[in-house]
Amino acid sequence: LMDRRPIVLNQNPFMAFKDDERPEYNNQLLRATNFVVSSMKFVKTLRENILEPEVFHLNPAKTDHPGFRKVMKLVPRSLAFYAAAGIYKAFPLDMSQYGRLFNSTRIPRKNKDELHSNPSARHLLVMRKGNMYSVDVLDNNGNIKSPSEIMAHLKYILSDTRPPAEYPLGVMTSQDRDVWAGVRDKIIAAGNSDQMREIDEAAFILSLDDVEIDDPATLSRCFLHGDGANRWYDKSFSLLMTRDGKTSVN
Repeated sequence: LMDRRPIVLNQNPFMAFKDDERPEYNNQLLRATNFVVSSMKFVKTLRENILEPEVFHLNPAKTDHPGFRKVMKLVPRSLAFYAAAGIYKAFPLDMSQYGRLFNSTRIPRKNKDELHSNPSARHLLVMRKGNMYSVDVLDNNGNIKSPSEIMAHLKYILSDTRPPAEYPLGVMTSQDRDVWAGVRDKIIAAGNSDQMREIDEAAFILSLDDVEIDDPATLSRCFLHGDGANRWYDKSFSLLMTRDGKTSVN
């Protein structure tokens, strides 16, 4: 958090997904909807403490099966690690950072950035042409909204004819951290604290790009940094998707 270099390139890698084997499912609207719904299902699993732990199995034939999991459910949490590692040679991995995977951001501050999370937030932030849209994906009871409703919101955004943002704020998240911290303070002082909070506390960023990709070099440039206009690098992660359905996590 004390590194003052821009986080793009220096700290933000990307991972691209394979195209769906069914060509019709690579449609940008359909694929974006499926990714959003699947991501929110993961959120629910994580927050309800039913996400299966990450475990390194030294002897998978002995431990990577339902019988081992059934036994471990009976072991008190305070003893679970020792039972798994000492008896079964299965080593639970650290998952403490999962709590900051969603609804989290890195806020630029002078000399040292700050991590901020709000698990109670119910929206995600969609970016297109540098414009930003807040979309509720959970209802007041914390249930995932229907795929058809989420798709309708995304369809509206993709059909929105407004021009690209004249001054895309996301570009600033690619700057030196102290420079961005100073700009952000001025933005908030001008009366935009609620808008910044809406960005900071979104479940994640969904960036919908209007480009198409036909070679690995273009894919790498697009998903690693792009032109910065349709990105918000401060978020814990962003889901990036091109017009032809190419998808990545940054």
